[in-house]
Amino acid sequence: MSTDVITGTVSKKADRYAIDVLGIPSLTLMETASSKVAAHIISNFPTSSVLVLSGTGNNGADGICIARLLCEDPAFTGTVQSVVAGNLEHASWEFLHQLAQFKRIGGKVTYYRSDVALPSSDVFVDAVFGIGLLSQLREDKKDLLMSTDRMHYPHVVAVDVPSGINSDTGELMGAGIHANTTITFGRSKTGLITGEGKEFAGNVIVENIGIPDEAYDHVLS
Repeated sequence: MSTDVITGTVSKKADRYAIDVLGIPSLTLMETASSKVAAHIISNFPTSSVLVLSGTGNNGADGICIARLLCEDPAFTGTVQSVVAGNLEHASWEFLHQLAQFKRIGGKVTYYRSDVALPSSDVFVDAVFGIGLLSQLREDKKDLLMSTDRMHYPHVVAVDVPSGINSDTGELMGAGIHANTTITFGRSKTGLITGEGKEFAGNVIVENIGIPDEAYDHVLS
C-alpha cells in the first residue's frame, strides 16, 4: 500500500516523533488541524448552525478548538453549540487547555446526558473518538454513538476519523457515526478506505498540518 495511506497507529507514532523529537508543540499541531476543519465549515456552511460533540481526549480537544475558531472568525455568521461527552477527570491536558481557551472567549459548553436528546443543527462535527480507538466500545459509548447517528444531521463532518471506526482496519468497534465528510490529518488512514470505515467516512479530505515527512519516514523505516 502507498505510504500516502498509513494506519492510525503509524499516524500516532509520527505525531509523537514530531512532538518529542522534532520539537513541534502538540498545541501547534492541534490548532492547525482544527483550523482546517473550521475553514471547511466556514467555506461551505458560513451561516449554518453547528453542533460540535467532543470527547475528552485529543480528538475532543480538536472539537473544542474548532468551536472556538468558528466563534472567533467574523466570516462565520452561524451559531455554535458545544457538547462534551466524557468524564473531565480523565481528560487530556490538551482538552482541558482548549476548554479553558473556549470559556475564556465566552464559549458555553453543555455536558451530554443519555436522557436528553442532542440539539438539532445544520452541521454536526464528530470529535468524540479519534485514531486511537482500537478496541470495542463500552455499552455506554455504543449507546452514545448510536443515538447520535440516529439524529440524521443534514451534514456530518468527522474529525480525523469517524467515531467508532478502527483507524487501522476500518472495523466498526460496536457502533459509529456516519460522516458525509471526514477531514483527516497528515496522511490518509487505512481505516478510511477499508472495511466499514469506507462507508462511514464519506468524502475524505486529507489536510497537511505541518508534520514533516521525516516523522513518517522514521516511523515507517
